[in-house]
Amino acid sequence: MPPNPSRVAVFIDNSNVLLTIKRLQKAGAWYWCSLYCPKTLAEKLVGSRTLVYTGFYCAPPPAFLLSGNDADKNRYSMAMKYYGLVEKLGDVSVHYATVNGTRGSLQEKNLDTKLTADMVGMAAQNKYDTAILVSNDADYVSGAEVLRNLGKKVEVVYFKGFGSMELRQKCDIPRTAKPAFFQKITGFDGTETYIPRLPFV
Repeated sequence: MPPNPSRVAVFIDNSNVLLTIKRLQKAGAWYWCSLYCPKTLAEKLVGSRTLVYTGFYCAPPPAFLLSGNDADKNRYSMAMKYYGLVEKLGDVSVHYATVNGTRGSLQEKNLDTKLTADMVGMAAQNKYDTAILVSNDADYVSGAEVLRNLGKKVEVVYFKGFGSMELRQKCDIPRTAKPAFFQKITGFDGTETYIPRLPFV
């Protein structure tokens, strides 16, 4: 059979993905990799279809970690190294949220809205046929509704036990995330199993 010509855009809410993987790892499921390669993830999700966009939406570590203890400094350096590797992948658009507040009361701003704006804006410009959203967050329900009204297909990749039922119902195809989708990004020495928990995640 010839490849599916459908154009697919993948939108990864890394903050939501990372939080979920942390919870899974904390429960003993260490085979979930939080140092994953978003390019590989997108390619696995798209399959034989045409991948036209991979968006990686994440939150930077707060600068105050640099003046903290060794554990804080390690959290900062690990996160920045990971994001640097993602930026070097090519064919992956990296978008950072704004992190406001102080230690213990940090807030992540403009991540969900940026992702939704990109999904809807690109759909309105007819840049893709199918959107694949990697997130459990119900905040994307309205965005999914708009995409379907624009005639686009919407797939949501969620983690079993964590996903929003409302979001799944608003999408054309709900897909369960699998550990095999999240392959470790190249660039670490093999000893790292996960990014130490950031205070705003």
